Amino acid sequence: IVPLAELPRTANGKLDRRALPAPDFAAASRRRPRTVTENVLCGLFAEVLGLDEVGLDDGFFDLGGHSLLAARLIGRVRAVLGVELGIRDLFRTPAVAGLAEVLGDAAPARPPVTRRERPERLPLSFAQQRLWFVDQAEEPNAGYDVPRALRLRGSLNVAALQAALADVVERHESLRTVFPSHEGEPWQEILTAPSIPWEFAESTEDSLPDVLAEAAGHVFDLRTELPIRAHLVSVAADDHVLLLVLHHIASDGWSAAPLWRDLATAYAARVDGEAPGWAPLPVQYADYTLWQREVLDEPEITGQLAFWRDTLAGVPEELALPADRVRPAVASHRGGSVEFTLGADVHTGLAELARHGGATLFMALQAGFAALLSRLGAGDDVPLGTAVAGRGDTALDDLAGFFVNTLVLRTDVSGQPTFRQLLARVRDVGLAALAHADVPFERVVEELNPVRSAARHPLFQVMLVLQNNATARLNLPGLVTESVAVRRDVAKFDLTAGIEENHAADGSPAGLTGQLEYAADLFDPATAASIAQRFARFLTAAVTTPDVPVTELDLLTGEECAALLAQGTTAATAPAMRLHELVERQAAWAPDATALVFEGSALTYRQLDTEANRLARHLIAEGVGRGDLVGVHIGRSPRLAVALLAVLKAGAAYTVLDTEFPAERLVGALRRTSAAVVLTDGRSLPWRRIDVVEDAAAIAVRNGGVLGLPGSPDELAVVMFTSGSTGVPKAVAAPHRAVVGTLTGQDYAGFGPDDVWLQCAPVSWDAFGTQLLGPLLAGGTVVLQPGQRPEPALIEELVLAHGVTVLDVSASLFNFLVDEHPAVFGTVRRAMTGGEAASPAHLAKVLREYPHVAVVNGYGPAETMGFSTFHAVTAVDGPVPIGRPLTGKHAYVLDARLRPVPAGVVGELYLAGVGTAHGYLGQPGVTAERFVASPFRAGERMYRTGDLARWTGDGVLAYAGRADDQVKIRGFRVEPGEVQAVLAAHEGVTQAAVVVRDCVLVGYVVG
Repeated sequence: IVPLAELPRTANGKLDRRALPAPDFAAASRRRPRTVTENVLCGLFAEVLGLDEVGLDDGFFDLGGHSLLAARLIGRVRAVLGVELGIRDLFRTPAVAGLAEVLGDAAPARPPVTRRERPERLPLSFAQQRLWFVDQAEEPNAGYDVPRALRLRGSLNVAALQAALADVVERHESLRTVFPSHEGEPWQEILTAPSIPWEFAESTEDSLPDVLAEAAGHVFDLRTELPIRAHLVSVAADDHVLLLVLHHIASDGWSAAPLWRDLATAYAARVDGEAPGWAPLPVQYADYTLWQREVLDEPEITGQLAFWRDTLAGVPEELALPADRVRPAVASHRGGSVEFTLGADVHTGLAELARHGGATLFMALQAGFAALLSRLGAGDDVPLGTAVAGRGDTALDDLAGFFVNTLVLRTDVSGQPTFRQLLARVRDVGLAALAHADVPFERVVEELNPVRSAARHPLFQVMLVLQNNATARLNLPGLVTESVAVRRDVAKFDLTAGIEENHAADGSPAGLTGQLEYAADLFDPATAASIAQRFARFLTAAVTTPDVPVTELDLLTGEECAALLAQGTTAATAPAMRLHELVERQAAWAPDATALVFEGSALTYRQLDTEANRLARHLIAEGVGRGDLVGVHIGRSPRLAVALLAVLKAGAAYTVLDTEFPAERLVGALRRTSAAVVLTDGRSLPWRRIDVVEDAAAIAVRNGGVLGLPGSPDELAVVMFTSGSTGVPKAVAAPHRAVVGTLTGQDYAGFGPDDVWLQCAPVSWDAFGTQLLGPLLAGGTVVLQPGQRPEPALIEELVLAHGVTVLDVSASLFNFLVDEHPAVFGTVRRAMTGGEAASPAHLAKVLREYPHVAVVNGYGPAETMGFSTFHAVTAVDGPVPIGRPLTGKHAYVLDARLRPVPAGVVGELYLAGVGTAHGYLGQPGVTAERFVASPFRAGERMYRTGDLARWTGDGVLAYAGRADDQVKIRGFRVEPGEVQAVLAAHEGVTQAAVVVRDCVLVGYVVG
């Protein structure tokens, strides 16, 4: 039988069967309590959960309990039964019957909070003390303001409202406390009948959010100002908004309910011309402060402190997040927020997963948030902060004050757990933390003594809060009230995810409402919004597939994935021709144009092509043919250019041998490539040689006409030796198509007939091909620097003497030229740098002092024929990006499973498209490891660079170090390359290097 006040009816007066409440069949079969303890527990369950009746077999969490209500139950058990109920005991045996047995062996309750004799100077609580010191140490900010706003529609009695607020401030000592200090030590000074600051303003509906946000940004002087201010904003004669701005040192989330409740009581009394007739509060915040300092000396609390010391040993000092900017030295606490929602189905699914796992909804949210951050680059050790009420004594329930304590929940995401498995880990961590939650966070920080920094919060930088404080219901005479959200433009942490539950009328889950607060120092609004959206998507996926490893849950939608792939892909425009054919075309188009300049002499395109044709016929006559590989051991000179073209015209491929390398190394290279012959210019090598000097007469009588031998752009053209991690150089084998694709159809480099290039890179570098062949394929002029190594003074002389328009040098040489030979930038139109991290200070100087120079920062390994991405540098405000892919090239930032990672997230950089080499000659195993099949394009091969990068929000690649250079310092994953880039970005630093010495990062800088 279900008793009702009346039967629900339809509009026609018939029984509305669908509106009848569902019968509670469980209640009919509930077992009744048998002992005094069971009876008391049933009553306490019902009291805390707001139920009429609870049976012996009813579980606390099945009835709607959560962590906050669990804390209240523990406090009530302590007060009524005089014993300590452990949080883990409640989770292990959540039903009344089992819990009553557990309490039979429970320890006596700790001393309650009672009124205490006040000393001359009241100390601060530990939480207040930390806030006070933070307030004194930082620049003035509103980071710890707590705004509360209430809309009041109807006939408002302003005088009664002011008097009511004065009553509330008089009732709660914490609201009339200031914090003076002596010799750096603060104390609480409780004022008598202070004047409350009120401000009155008018506003339109449209401007109301801005008016409230501005008022909520008040900066308190804790030494002299009350920690509460009142603002009354009039929107219309019968429409007002009351905004109370409190400092966190005097209030927390729980405080809102007793404050509004007391304000309603006092207002109703003052409207009737009376003082509120409420019962006195049993204790005040000052009593709690004195009690806290007494109990913290007890052995139990000392043991809890040891737990935190062990649990947080080696915790990462800073969480790696997908930020848009480098963390400033001092946090400004400027912030913003974005909202997100989760539907009732996800809410229900998370609650069910938690219930079946003996966990709470908060634990499910923690598992999801930690797993998401791990996927976004935070690593496998993810510390999150969260807040607990800290009101373990029932005497504190109706008191305003700063009781909330902060816990650090360290989540281990390693080993590819499923969401269900991760939830079990999180449950164990959470219960252990709650069991040791009496130690103030400030004491934990003091005990662990982490490196202090004005840039970040200690021990954690990301906060997660499930807002499940009870919402006060206000009855103000003559008024209809409604809570108003106040925009916050501050952020205490890098990220704070605040989530609130919504429930239907029958108590069932109706969805989650979330707000992600972000530090504007680090994140753009779009980045924060994407993190919030991914959190919602991740939780949805976790609910749908809880037994799939969290590393496999999708972070990207199909559209996002397609967009990331599209921004890393460009269409190929290179002609399907071989290298020498393009030079032949230039010789036909402009035969008398200057191709090469060297030591006062010049070679036209006609002369270059003719000499190469003659040498090619000589090579063929000497047995060199299609598919052969020829070593070229000739010093930098026009002869070298002629030799390379001749080898290609003969149908063979070449490898350039540096004349300054020892003979044994060169012979090793010839053996590795099975070279058919080596071309020399009078130098001796123990290999079959064709000496262009000795054979000059025979070569000169050969036919100089075009050979026109058939061939394919996919045939091998060049083998370049690059460094190997084992010390053995790798032989990169590339076809004509790769080189042509890199050096033609590109507008970043100034490859054109009007440009003059300086070729100064060593012949063994991949930049050698760019500087020599790039201009020749486009009809430009190449000035060859004598000698085998770049010489800055000679570079300046050649640039000025020959009007060089394009300068392509390594970053270190670029920096040296800026410092010691800046005149080179007076004539060049374009300056390109790459090969290592660019120096922002030097780039900025060129932009500032030589604005006519187009500056390009490039990136690319030898395996992709040099530059694969480029960035046109127009401004410098930090580490310089490596830009976007060249025409026809593709750049992918992928995770370990070859999936695109979201923008802002660091992944490994893979390169594909034109320019990709065949692989490593004679090293099939290494080739298979580094050149992998692309999952995005049929038949495409990607080169795995081993470099880390991320896409910025602007669709530009930012370099983030080497994948194999990661080190762990005090539990924090560090990329020395990233640190080095930041050091180099300092205006006073010209060069920087970062290494690890005895688990310490050591930076070396040159000023």
